[in-house]
Amino acid sequence: MEAPQSVNEVPAKRNNTLLIIAVVAIVLLCGCFVLAVAGFYGYFTIRSVETQVLPPEDLVPPSLEPDSTFDTPDPGVEAGEPPTGGLGNDILRNDTWQVIAGAATGLGCDRPLGEDTTIEVLQEPDGGIWKEKWTVACASGETYPFEVEFILDDTGATFNIKSLP
Repeated sequence: MEAPQSVNEVPAKRNNTLLIIAVVAIVLLCGCFVLAVAGFYGYFTIRSVETQVLPPEDLVPPSLEPDSTFDTPDPGVEAGEPPTGGLGNDILRNDTWQVIAGAATGLGCDRPLGEDTTIEVLQEPDGGIWKEKWTVACASGETYPFEVEFILDDTGATFNIKSLP
């Protein structure tokens, strides 16, 4: 008959190699998955950003060429009194006049005359935005029309000026 096993005998070791390999494989697969998701997200994030194309360095705008005949207003010459009319208050009208007079001088007006300049309301205020047409009269008799868009907000007023043909 066979002898019963004694309690003091050491049980046989189990082979844990397969279990260790399975755990390592799962960890590596999870890491690869995280890297793939991060790479995918980063790739499309980078592709969604527009890149700014800069003009060649040798391209100089015509107004900046050394032999250009662009007239710039003399900073020592004041624009004078602003014209009357329009929907803006005196401060807004004065600020707008300073910019428009400078723009008219840059276009060739010898001396803008505020008293002869006319303001015509093109669009009545709608949500704090309105448009006016300012026709700048010059001492030479020429006129230069501008469209001015006024935008009111909580901090004050902004105006955009566009030269008309």
